[in-house]
Amino acid sequence: MNITLRNIDNTNREAVLSLSVREDQPFVAKNEVSLRQAAEADEEKTGVARPFAIYADDKLVGFCMFAFDPEERDAEDRYWLWRFMIDKNEQGKGYGQAALQKIIKYFRDNGADRLYLSTEPENERGLHIYHKAGFRETGMISEDEAVLMRMLKGPNKTIKEFYGVNVNERMRIKGKKGYGISIAVFDGEDLDTYCSGSGRFGQDFPVNPDMLFQAGSVSKPMFALTLLRYVDKGIIDLDADISGVVPEYVKKGPMTFAALLSHTAGFNLHGFPGYRADHELLSLEDVLNGKGITPKLRRIRPYGKQYMYSGGGITLAELAFTRITGMTLRDAFQKEVAEPLGLKRTGYFQPLDDELIANAAFGGRLAEKEDAEHGYHYYPEHAAAGLWSTPTELVKIGLAISKSYREGGLLKKETARRMLTPVMDNCGLCIVNLRGDIAEHDGWNEGFVTEWLFSLREDLCVASMFNRSTDELDWTQSRTAIELFQTIEEDFAGEPDKRSWKAWCGKYEHPENADFCIDEVFMQDGKLFGKFIDMEDGDVFTSQLYPIGKKTFGRKGGFTKLVFGKDCLTINGITCKKIN
Repeated sequence: MNITLRNIDNTNREAVLSLSVREDQPFVAKNEVSLRQAAEADEEKTGVARPFAIYADDKLVGFCMFAFDPEERDAEDRYWLWRFMIDKNEQGKGYGQAALQKIIKYFRDNGADRLYLSTEPENERGLHIYHKAGFRETGMISEDEAVLMRMLKGPNKTIKEFYGVNVNERMRIKGKKGYGISIAVFDGEDLDTYCSGSGRFGQDFPVNPDMLFQAGSVSKPMFALTLLRYVDKGIIDLDADISGVVPEYVKKGPMTFAALLSHTAGFNLHGFPGYRADHELLSLEDVLNGKGITPKLRRIRPYGKQYMYSGGGITLAELAFTRITGMTLRDAFQKEVAEPLGLKRTGYFQPLDDELIANAAFGGRLAEKEDAEHGYHYYPEHAAAGLWSTPTELVKIGLAISKSYREGGLLKKETARRMLTPVMDNCGLCIVNLRGDIAEHDGWNEGFVTEWLFSLREDLCVASMFNRSTDELDWTQSRTAIELFQTIEEDFAGEPDKRSWKAWCGKYEHPENADFCIDEVFMQDGKLFGKFIDMEDGDVFTSQLYPIGKKTFGRKGGFTKLVFGKDCLTINGITCKKIN
């Protein structure tokens, strides 16, 4: 059997179009669609889409199409087996494996070091063929398809990188029975997910994109979003005195939702540890009265004078919310957020519904230590810590808030702007505003950590959920999510024009009113860097700058915005003149 890949022209086009797969193989697009997509891609960039007819000797048996772009900046976007099919009448004759080997040789001979493809996870027959040819899952799900990879040079070791980040190495994910992570990224065009490890420590329980994780304190902005829907309806006034709604906890007003949601009301109870899953149910009043394992709610700082993060204050706000609306937070969130956004896997499920347990992650080693069937804690403080969700649905919510901020949508524009406007210490209403154009919140429940951030300028969002909670890994997950976000932000900005970069290099003055300034800008290996000085403690460090606009840059690993002008730059709103 001699397998060849031949160009498609007028002599064989109709024959290629007549090829088809079996009715029980709905995973492959029709060849007519593929050829049309190839023509569209060719108009955008010639030679990237490469369709071929597959012949066994002189008999047409199948069709394939490649995406071949060695100039692509990201290695995982350069070489793809875009389409592959063997005609239904020619299957079972060995043509599939033989054709895959020919395809692999084509890429290898043309300089490719690796080859990617994607298919639906349900395509068991296709996965069997790909596995046999040496392709392995990367852990990434792109547009609901599992991404597989085969190395073409050196050992065929799968590189599990997600947007250039080795997540498994960062998060110490090893084997099938350790801890697991789930990540979702929307990069302005596509929703991609990455899943690896086990959702339940000690079990072979692979993480999947629909697996539920506890969101920890990311529950708080979801509560604020729900409450703000009632602000838009005119039912709730953020600035009205609500001390009369919760008089047993506020002896002297004023007390407003705005103060509670911005953590400026002065209450104690930073966070909550949760209870065994089989613990008796507690009311919000039980929590606030100290009848659980946390102290009684008390005001320990002056009202409105300083920022002090308080899960207790959020729980008080939840109680006031339920008394005003007559609804539980679970029902209100379902009606005002989940249903409008089409969310199926997000809610204040406390306790977790029986039918949801089957695809829910367990936190840390709680199943070993407390309850083998329910390896997670129960949180009666719903608004502060009670949300279950998936990274994919957190991304949907982030994009909805971003759209509301820019033009209105789920929230009125002015309401979303109020939510994202810092009150103190960069904190708006249950959400942090970083750099003026990035929203962020993280979360920590016993055995779970979450990181969630999205752009206020474009449709960019990252959400990461992990079923292990340690200080070190919490910080590592946050840094990983930030790196992913900055990667997609830089990619979204497009290829920069570096001709002006050299003119920006040099020393800059240190304004007296600046807490943080840049001392010098320089280029190294074609990249732009800044030498920064923390004026308060004198720390000096260097960071790479990455473009997010024509003259606007972010700082890798941090949230600093720089805008270059003529003989000056503005950093976090403060202008520094160029010295030389």
